[in-house]
Order: sequence, then C-alpha cells, then structure tokens
Amino acid sequence: MNCPTIVNLQLSQSSLEAVKEIERLGSLEKLGSKFLLLGQLWSIFGGASRTGASGSGAQQLEGTLAFKLASSDSAQSGYAIYSTNWDVFFESVKGLGAVKRRQIESVALRQTQKPSLSVKERQFWKAVYQGCGYE
Repeated sequence: MNCPTIVNLQLSQSSLEAVKEIERLGSLEKLGSKFLLLGQLWSIFGGASRTGASGSGAQQLEGTLAFKLASSDSAQSGYAIYSTNWDVFFESVKGLGAVKRRQIESVALRQTQKPSLSVKERQFWKAVYQGCGYE
C-alpha cells in the first residue's frame, strides 16, 4: 500500500500508547526468535537426541569400539544437525512475524474505532491497519 502523506500529525496520548505497544510487539518477536534458536541449538547440542533405549540390547554394545566411535559427541552432533527438521524451525520463526502483524492490525483497528481521534490520526491508523510502513 502506498503510504499517505499526513502533514502536521499530532498523536494523542492513546495513540502514543498504541505506538509503544507496537514497539513492544517488535521486541517480543525478537525475543521469541532468540528463544526458538536457543531451543533448536539445545536440541542439537544439548543432549536431547542422545538418549538411548534401555533394555533394547544397546547395553551389550556399549563396550565395543564401533559403539564408542558412533556415540562420540561429534558424530552425535553431526547426526543431530542432519536429522533436525529445519523446515519446522524456519516456519516457527516466520510464524512469529505473522502473529506480530496480526497484533499490529488489531492495535490499529482499535485505534481507528476511537471516537476521540482527529481526522489525521484516523487516517494514520487506517494506513497502519492496511499495511503501510510496519513491515
């Protein structure tokens, strides 16, 4: 959407609070992305894939050289990186952005429905709701 030119826009206190809420949503998206990344790294390198099945006969193999090589940290980590479902990880990160956009639309819609807004403020929030300048 082409952004409208709004000259001498004065935001009311409620609009300023809405802008702060939108800033907070951006911060939450960044924080969520970091936690998703940390969780992904933990699942690869933190040992989530290193649990063995007890009672499956694996204990008999533990003493062999082949088992020791296959269960080394680098081999386990390499397999964990290979077998990780990266598509799900990247879809999750993209999903955070989609949630943020929906929340921004919700904030903007609430603002457009306030009767105390000036015409310019209403035009501003309508533009935000329709996708102007928050991407």
